[in-house]
Amino acid sequence: MVEIDSRALFNGAAAAISTIAVVFFIVNVEFGYSPVSKVALVFAFLAGVFAITQRTTDHQLTVLGYGVIVISVVALFFDAVNTFDVGNTPTVIGLLVLAGILFYLGTRLDEDSRFVTGTRATRALGVVAALAAVVLVVDVATGGLVYELQPRNQVEYAGPEDEAVVASVGVTNPTPLPERVRTPNYRVCTAGNWSAHRLASEPNERKRSVQARVSVRDGYDEYVFGYGRKTYPVELYLTADVRGETFPVRTTSACPDEETGPPYIALFEVPEDRPYGRPV
Repeated sequence: MVEIDSRALFNGAAAAISTIAVVFFIVNVEFGYSPVSKVALVFAFLAGVFAITQRTTDHQLTVLGYGVIVISVVALFFDAVNTFDVGNTPTVIGLLVLAGILFYLGTRLDEDSRFVTGTRATRALGVVAALAAVVLVVDVATGGLVYELQPRNQVEYAGPEDEAVVASVGVTNPTPLPERVRTPNYRVCTAGNWSAHRLASEPNERKRSVQARVSVRDGYDEYVFGYGRKTYPVELYLTADVRGETFPVRTTSACPDEETGPPYIALFEVPEDRPYGRPV
């Protein structure tokens, strides 16, 4: 029967909890800043783990610390692959390179399973922590992405339940670091008199309300690199009785409470907990 002493128990528990915490932070935590800052924080923590492995005389703690580092680096690799959608071939090549690095590092261990002295590892921790702090300060100080809504003057619809581009969103990154695109919550509603454009699904049936909604085609996990710019279309979906008609587009602060006058499309920005708009 394998005997586990108290030191082994605490070492194993610390390694397991550290690994779970780092992997959870990498995979599940919605970080509000650049992914570079996220990676920098992870490397700062791993540098601390590495310093412990080089300073301790406990061989078991050293091995467990290496396990935390290796698993965390692999998690970072797969997070980067999914974030930037690099494809299968680069992923396989990256894994092979990572495996080659691990094999090489295995040959660099001394007889005590160390890479460097404890003093050098501590100095390395100080350098990595300082660099991580600089990256985070630059990220926070330079601000995030700048979004600019550029609506069209009018939109033309070919037929019922059609879709058309009603605006575009320009996304500019004023920072030197890549930033994730999180477009504002844009909504749309119909204003003015739309009674002539209501749809009836069956004869003698009461006509349905005109429905309108918008969607920003910004993809999934899109990023704008440092000092870059991207533009995304804003598509309007309109359920109405229209045949090649053109409607004006206006930007407003909220959905206008207008039921008279020429019909038009109102485009506005709202918080996440607000509804889509008002049917007419």
